[in-house]
Amino acid sequence: MKIVVVDDEFYARKALVKMLREFGGKFQVAADLETGKEAVEYIEQNPGIDAVITDIRMPEMDGIRLAEYLYRNYPEIQVIIETGYTDFEYAQEAIRYHVRDYITKPIHREELETALDNIWMEKQSTQGAVFRHAQESAVEYSKEQLSIRELYENSELQKQFMPKCFDCFETMSYRILLLQVEGKENAEQKADLKAALERQAGTKLCEVFYFSGNREYVLLSFLEKDEAESGIHDEISDPLVAKGLRSLVSCANAVLDWGSKALGLSLSAAVSREHQGREEFYDAYKEAVYAINQRLLQGWNKVFTCERKQKEQHISSLDQKDEAALRQALGRSDSEGAKEVLLRILEDPELSRNEDIYELYKRIISVLGIFNQQYRQSDHGGDARMMVMFSRRYDLYNFRHMSELEDYLLDMIKQLCSQSQEIPYNGRDIIIEITEYISRSYQYDISLQDLAEKKYFMNVSYLSRLFKANVGKTFSKYLIEYRLEKSRELLEKTILKVSEIAAHVGYNDVSHFIQSFRKVYGMTPEEYRGSCGKREKDR
Repeated sequence: MKIVVVDDEFYARKALVKMLREFGGKFQVAADLETGKEAVEYIEQNPGIDAVITDIRMPEMDGIRLAEYLYRNYPEIQVIIETGYTDFEYAQEAIRYHVRDYITKPIHREELETALDNIWMEKQSTQGAVFRHAQESAVEYSKEQLSIRELYENSELQKQFMPKCFDCFETMSYRILLLQVEGKENAEQKADLKAALERQAGTKLCEVFYFSGNREYVLLSFLEKDEAESGIHDEISDPLVAKGLRSLVSCANAVLDWGSKALGLSLSAAVSREHQGREEFYDAYKEAVYAINQRLLQGWNKVFTCERKQKEQHISSLDQKDEAALRQALGRSDSEGAKEVLLRILEDPELSRNEDIYELYKRIISVLGIFNQQYRQSDHGGDARMMVMFSRRYDLYNFRHMSELEDYLLDMIKQLCSQSQEIPYNGRDIIIEITEYISRSYQYDISLQDLAEKKYFMNVSYLSRLFKANVGKTFSKYLIEYRLEKSRELLEKTILKVSEIAAHVGYNDVSHFIQSFRKVYGMTPEEYRGSCGKREKDR
């Protein structure tokens, strides 16, 4: 424990220093100074002081003013005042500035040692609490950075982040409740939502996650055998299944109602079918994603279920009139005409009435197929292969409202028509969208060629030039730097292993990740993590 001694009486100060050094190395005298002003100057230049022992009466700045200064600027430094005066008025003022102890001269060895030992024990207790809080925060932050797929594919991460339920997969059935917020919640609201999900789950055998990539809350809830109840949901023959569905739908409705009233948030939720076994964990999540996409058609503040498995039939064509009209409008580069047809396809009241998200998927894929054919015919001489970079579940999941999906498709129409007419297209919005796409998908294989040909229907060379002109570096360089910067953040803030971080940021080969990291930061990931710990300790 580093101590600064402040006393204007030379011999009294040196006697105190001698006494402290006789305690067998328990305390280190960092400096002995004559005035409070000198102490202030020293402490400002030398961080890490734990305690100050100061006389109460000194020139320039007395002990009370020094205690006040430390209280306002360095509250972590404990103050012991020593004086020959037993004036209670001074003691009262010292208490105002959280002076740790007040001892009178002549100082007794036992009294001083007891006062310092008390400070030391309190400091150790506080540091222990801070360390535990930091560890808990690191664990939570680590979980947030992952995706449910990474959790599904890594049994070690499951053991670490699902301690209550890891052994339940093989013996108990479970469901997943998926929750999303319409706008953007703050950190306090996020914590409140996680707590509400756990509280409303109705069982201790559950795990609650928040995954920042998709800004989604996932409740994994196991169904206890004694929850069986008859007479629920006539269409479900197994009463245990019925109970589990009812419980989670009830949980979701309670959280939606509470989130709306207490937090002022608009929410959507979905409940998967019943599953058993660790190998079905990701399937349960995908079902919940499939179900919650219904919010595009039905709106927010609803709970959707996926109790019956959807039969995904071969994608059918659009209404022949709409399909022909869309092709003709694109063929003559009539963006307004194509827009009118597209909105008619997507805003068909029949979509909402049927409450069938798969019908929306089919229409989107058919529209994208027409876009793709138009792009191929104009750019590659009639190659009409359907190569669409659009996942029916996951790309749709990124849209919160139907209007966002419409804007996405309308922008494609604008691009196709601009290229057909050889009109320079202002691609600033596309570049912003690509950088946002990288921030969501950096852990996956991403190529500019795929984005150009299958997502934006643009010439890859043109998109490459556009990206460099707007960002100041090539796409590949930007992606590498983004991944490494993200890995640096994870090394600083999480407890994930280097191999787990490498996989998370898109490196299939750990050694390649280590080489890339060393090339940019001049040290290995482990060395960097060690240097972060040393900096924290030095503080």
